[in-house]
Amino acid sequence: MDLLSHNVQPAYETRKQPALIRVNDPLIGWQSRPIHDLIMIRGDNGYSWLYWKDGSRHIAAYPVKHYESKLPEIQYIRVHQNSIVNRDFIQKVHLTHKGPQISLSTGDKLPVSRRRWGFVKENLGHLF
Repeated sequence: MDLLSHNVQPAYETRKQPALIRVNDPLIGWQSRPIHDLIMIRGDNGYSWLYWKDGSRHIAAYPVKHYESKLPEIQYIRVHQNSIVNRDFIQKVHLTHKGPQISLSTGDKLPVSRRRWGFVKENLGHLF
């Protein structure tokens, strides 16, 4: 019997990014929402607020860091210790007297931390 002909599982598997995030709505209960509808995640004392395209928001008992590894890097960027933003909703990056900020299509303005400014500038430089 040839040992090489057996199906061998790889020692590691590539991590698939989730297409849905489960959130608990107090009125409806648990539901799965598509990640491309997620505008941003804002942290607040160990909790996270998830802001959606339809204007709703949900609170989750996880810190922002929990979501950072679960969201696709190609679509989301961490701009601050307490903020992850969907690149599709970023309209402009600009410098103010308080430091760098990003403007979203929703009208929100978020600060960009000094620590993450170089990474944001490199990845979103076309939006200046």
